[in-house]
Amino acid sequence: MAFSSTTDNRPHTFGDMIVLHGTYNCASVVTGAIDLSAHLSELLMVTLNNDTFADITGSGVAGDFALITAAAPTSITFDTISGSTGKWMAIGRR
Repeated sequence: MAFSSTTDNRPHTFGDMIVLHGTYNCASVVTGAIDLSAHLSELLMVTLNNDTFADITGSGVAGDFALITAAAPTSITFDTISGSTGKWMAIGRR
């Protein structure tokens, strides 16, 4: 399997900001990306909520991380443990 994700098609807006959310599944992979450029001009904040709690050790080497890279400032890049699943939320400018 590979990385897969969903994006809820009902975004929430406030002023020039938009909130997007969905799910992710890192089946047999440890990285993946979601391109939000169709919705955002700038990505300001990303958070992940891991559903696979057995993978979290608290030692700084396990868990799921979301990155906003300079090369793709409207994309979420995931750095996870293989098999992790969860929910993501992003706030950005329209």
